[in-house]
Amino acid sequence: MLIACRAAEFLAHYPDVKIELQVTDRCVDIIREGYDVAVRMGALNDSELIRRMITDLNWVMVASPSYIRKRGLPRTVEELASHTGLRYAVEGKPCVAFADGTTLLLESRFDTDDCGFIRRAALAGAGIAYLLRVTVAEDLAAGDLVQISPQYALTRIPAYALHAFGKQLPARARLFIEFLLRKAAEAGI
Repeated sequence: MLIACRAAEFLAHYPDVKIELQVTDRCVDIIREGYDVAVRMGALNDSELIRRMITDLNWVMVASPSYIRKRGLPRTVEELASHTGLRYAVEGKPCVAFADGTTLLLESRFDTDDCGFIRRAALAGAGIAYLLRVTVAEDLAAGDLVQISPQYALTRIPAYALHAFGKQLPARARLFIEFLLRKAAEAGI
């Protein structure tokens, strides 16, 4: 979401640059696999890679209006615990994480490591999803999804651009990183 929806604009500004985007939850080996730049979210392992923080991303819990009509709008964590979750499962940790450090494991009949599938399932009324706000901002604005329990602060997750070029960063990579930084700042994410 940080890259794909902005790729056309970047390419229009820099017509001599080509983007080859690979999306994976796996930590790629930037050097061995030949990547110029990787965008990673979350805590980074110690590394000799050069890192540049792009932004802190907000999590949000959402559900469709049809789900809310069917199951009701949970107003407390206790009520939330009785609802069906659509869980993003990475490293076996499919739970909602609140800013105060507490977590909630929603019961689920649908766990996946693809946020696009979770978003589509939430839009279809299948349950409450815990997703990055940037991935559902348009759905929220259109009323296709509703934020659940906005009074509870959720964790934030940092997004970084990483490269292995040291001080010899090629212009294409430098322009791309600067573009991501600018777009994140403009979007307020």
